[in-house]
Amino acid sequence: MKRALSFVLSLVMEFSVLTVSASAAQKPGNSPAQETRSIKGRAASSAMVEMLEEEGIPVTEDTVIELVPLSSTESGVSPQSSNGGSDGNVLVITNEEGSTVRKDTLLLFTDDGIGFADMNEVMARANNHGASHKNDKIMVRGVAFFDRYIEDYFYYRPLKVQFSYTKYKNCNVSYIGISYDCSGGLYDYPVTKCLEKDYNHSIEIKQTNPVEGRVYGYEYPLERNRVICTDAGSATGAGNSLTLLMEIDGRSYDDYLPLVYRDPLG
Repeated sequence: MKRALSFVLSLVMEFSVLTVSASAAQKPGNSPAQETRSIKGRAASSAMVEMLEEEGIPVTEDTVIELVPLSSTESGVSPQSSNGGSDGNVLVITNEEGSTVRKDTLLLFTDDGIGFADMNEVMARANNHGASHKNDKIMVRGVAFFDRYIEDYFYYRPLKVQFSYTKYKNCNVSYIGISYDCSGGLYDYPVTKCLEKDYNHSIEIKQTNPVEGRVYGYEYPLERNRVICTDAGSATGAGNSLTLLMEIDGRSYDDYLPLVYRDPLG
C-alpha cells in the first residue's frame, strides 16, 4: 500500500528547498492535506536554535523544524483572521530518541489572527528575538510524546502530553485545554493481529487560569504491549493529532493540528 500522506517541503531565505509529492489524504472534516515547509536542525540558523531552546525545546542536527497549516474555528466568529487572511501555521519541532518521538508545537496568537504566515516570519522573529512585537498576545507550546514502531506500517503508542504559554501583553488567559488523540486500529505488539478496528487513545489536560511559564503535563500511556496503526480504522477518523481549546480575553478558540495522519510505509 502506498504512503497515504507525504509532505511538500519548501523553504525560503538561506534554506535549501526539498520537494516531495503530496497525496490526497484527508484530515477530519475532509479538507485536503496541505503543504508543509521543513528544515533540519543542522540547517537552522543560530538565532532559530536559540529561540527554540529558550522555549525549552531541544534542537540537534537531526531535529525537524516545520510549518504545518492550522485548522481552527473561533467560537462565534468566522474561522478567518481579523485582517481577512486565513488560518496561519503552527511551528512543529520533532525530536526522536530511539523509538520515542517528541513533537513540540508553537502556536502564536496576535491581535490580527492565529499562527505564523510563513517561514519568513519565523526567521524574522528569530533574528529579532526578544524584540517587542506590538500585536503579539501569547505563544502556546503543546508537546506530545509517543513511541513509534516500524514494521509493514507505522505503529504508535501514545505516552504523555504537556503545555505551557508565554504572554507578550496584558491579556486574560482564563482557560487552556489540550488533547492528544491517536486513533486507528488497535494491535498487539509485536504485531500479530488486530484487536479492535476503531480505537482512540486520548490524553487530556484541562487548566483554568493557567500560570504563565508553568509546564502542565499528564502521562497516560497506552499499555506497553498495545500499539495503534493510524492507517487502519475509519477513513476519516484515524490519525495522530493535538486539539487545543483556549479562552483568551473572553474569546474561545478550538484549534486542530495533525501530527501524523494515516502514514503507512511506501
